[in-house]
Amino acid sequence: MEIPTKYNPAESEDKWYKYWMDKGFFHSVPDEREAYTIVIPPPNVTGVLHMGHMLNNTIQDVLVRRARLQRKNVCWVPGTDHASIATEAKVVNKLKQEALPKQISLATSS
Repeated sequence: MEIPTKYNPAESEDKWYKYWMDKGFFHSVPDEREAYTIVIPPPNVTGVLHMGHMLNNTIQDVLVRRARLQRKNVCWVPGTDHASIATEAKVVNKLKQEALPKQISLATSS
């Protein structure tokens, strides 16, 4: 048997994703088991993924699988943007393109 030098997700992911969906692995309902939740931060607003993202997701995957083996009620959910610096840079750049100021002055009437 020859092992490919590059990973081809089409060869395995459809099969396993269907299996996970059929078994309800992405579904969690509170019950008597100890709850275990990890919140997945999304990619940065820049859309650039790096090794830090992969390491973080790999560690989370290991922890989630371990918790499931311990019979915990595991919920691994998408989180909120954690990259406010990158987000601000994108917003400021967009404002510059539209010739809009970053700060908005609020006029108050007396």
